[in-house]
Amino acid sequence: MIRWRLVAVLLGLVLVVTVGPTQSAPAVEITFTSNQFTPVEEAAWARNTLLARFTQETGIGVRFVTEAEGPYVDRLLAEARAGRGTIDVTGTLHGLFPELVAQNVIRDMASTQQQLVGRRDRTFYRDLVEVSKMGGIQAFVPWMQATYVIVAHRQAMRYFPAGRNPNLMTYEDLLEWGENIRQATGQRRLGFPAGPGGLYHRFLHGFAYPSFTGSQVKGFKSPEAVEMWRYLRRLWGVSHPSSFTYQSMHEPLLLGEVWVGWDHVARVTPALRERPNDFVAFPSPAGPKGRSFLVVVVGLAIPRTAPNPDAAARLIEYLTRPATQVLTLQGVGFFPVSPQAGNVVPTGGLRVIADAVNAQGDAPDARTALLPIGLGARTGEFAPIYSDAFRAIAIEGRRIEDVLAAQARRLEELFRAQNAPCAPPDPPIRPCRPD
Repeated sequence: MIRWRLVAVLLGLVLVVTVGPTQSAPAVEITFTSNQFTPVEEAAWARNTLLARFTQETGIGVRFVTEAEGPYVDRLLAEARAGRGTIDVTGTLHGLFPELVAQNVIRDMASTQQQLVGRRDRTFYRDLVEVSKMGGIQAFVPWMQATYVIVAHRQAMRYFPAGRNPNLMTYEDLLEWGENIRQATGQRRLGFPAGPGGLYHRFLHGFAYPSFTGSQVKGFKSPEAVEMWRYLRRLWGVSHPSSFTYQSMHEPLLLGEVWVGWDHVARVTPALRERPNDFVAFPSPAGPKGRSFLVVVVGLAIPRTAPNPDAAARLIEYLTRPATQVLTLQGVGFFPVSPQAGNVVPTGGLRVIADAVNAQGDAPDARTALLPIGLGARTGEFAPIYSDAFRAIAIEGRRIEDVLAAQARRLEELFRAQNAPCAPPDPPIRPCRPD
C-alpha cells in the first residue's frame, strides 16, 4: 500500500489562463495546458499571482489554457501525431499519464527532476516519485496533491455519538451523528456535494467502496457492496435535501444550512479561511475494510513537440520550488510534494485542515485509493457509473443487485476497451474488471 506523506494541507483541480507582464510584452511566451485550477477564483489567482510572479522574475510570458479531460487529452495527442506542437508544459492528474506515455506524447522527465534535486533546495516525497514512473520512463515531475475531509460547525459536536472519537470516526458514527442532529433540530444538516460539478462521485468510488469492499472496481457488485448501498440509502435519509444542488460545501457551511459536510480540501478551505474558529475538521470515516481515502496526484511534463523546452523547464523549476509550493498551498489549498515545503506549519483555517489530513494519513487503518489510470480520453466515463448507481439506488429506490449488475457491465466494457489496469487499492490487474 502506497503511503502518502500529506504534511501541509489541501488540493483541488488545476486550470489555465493567460499571463503576461504588466509593462512590456515578454520576449518569449510559452503555453501551459492543464485540466486543473478550473474554479474561477483559482483561475484568477493563477493568472494574477502564481504565473505573474514567474513572468516578472524571468521575462517569460505564460499562456495558461484549461480544458476538460477529453479535449485536453485530444489536443496533446493531436500535436504528437502531427509532429509539431504549441504546448510547452502540461500539468494533469496521475491517472492520465499512462495514455500520454503509451502514445509517446511526453519526454522522459528523469533528467529534469535530477537537475531540480541537484539544486539542493528541494527533494520530492519518495512515494510520489515512484508513481511517476511508468512505461519505462519518469512520466512527470510531482507538482501537487490533495485529498478530502469532513468539516463541521463546532455546534454540531454536541450531537456526535457519545464516547466516540471523531478522529477515529466510522461510517456508523457518521450516520448516528446525522440522525442525532435531525432528531434534536428537526433538520437534516449533513451535506455532500452531489450537484452538477460536485465531487460526490469521489466519495462513492474512492472512500465508501474501498472502505466497505476493499476495492474500487473488483468488488463493485459484491455482497459487501450491496450492504454498502443499503447503508448509503440510510445516510441519504439524514442528508440535507439541497445536497443535489451543492457543487462545493464551503457556502452551505458558511450559511449554516449544513453543519457537517464532506468535500475536497480545496473546496472547504474558503469556509475555514473566513471563520477558522467556527469549524473543526476530521478524517473521512472507516468502514469494515478500513479507512479509505482518495489521494489526487498532479504532475508536470514537457511534450516531445514542445517548441520552447528550455523555457518550459524553467517554469517547472519555479512551480516546484518549496517557496512556490507554500504559495500554492496558501493560494488554492493544494498540498506540497516536497518535504521542504511540507515542513512549513500552516496557521488558521489551513492548520485545521492540515491536522485532519495528517490524522487521516497516519490512521492505523488507512487505505489509500488513487484515481483510475490508463483510461485516456474515456476517463470521464468512469465516475458517472458510480453517480448513476447512486441515483438509481438511493433516490429512485431500484433493486440494488439489478443496478449493480447493469453498472458493472459498463465498468467492464470501459476497462476492457482501454485495456486499463486497476488503480489502488485494487491489485494492478489488466484489464481491470468487477468480479
